[in-house]
Amino acid sequence: MSWNKHDAVSYARSHAHQKSQGYCARAVAAAIRAGGVKIEGANANNFSRSLEKAGFSKSYGTPIEGDIAVIDALPGPNQYGHACIYDGSGTWYSDFVQRSLYPGPQYREIQPAVTIYRHK
Repeated sequence: MSWNKHDAVSYARSHAHQKSQGYCARAVAAAIRAGGVKIEGANANNFSRSLEKAGFSKSYGTPIEGDIAVIDALPGPNQYGHACIYDGSGTWYSDFVQRSLYPGPQYREIQPAVTIYRHK
């Protein structure tokens, strides 16, 4: 099965909660699988590796529908980072509907590095 970014985004949109459940990478991996690509589950800290193994590569410029963002962890112990998928219309989804690329106030304040991935 080939990559269908529309199906992936549709899955993410329909399964997103209003607030974070703490499982962003699981939710994004499930959306990717719904889009037809096999991917190993991982926490956000290791998600870049899983994306690359699944045929995604780093992308630069304006995000498009189906792009995946991996955000570096916040400072401090037990921080894993964040992963989310873009719908192409201004909304990012992880396990919840995000207000912006950065999933919460501390992320928006610190703005850790973001890497965007796109399926080849």
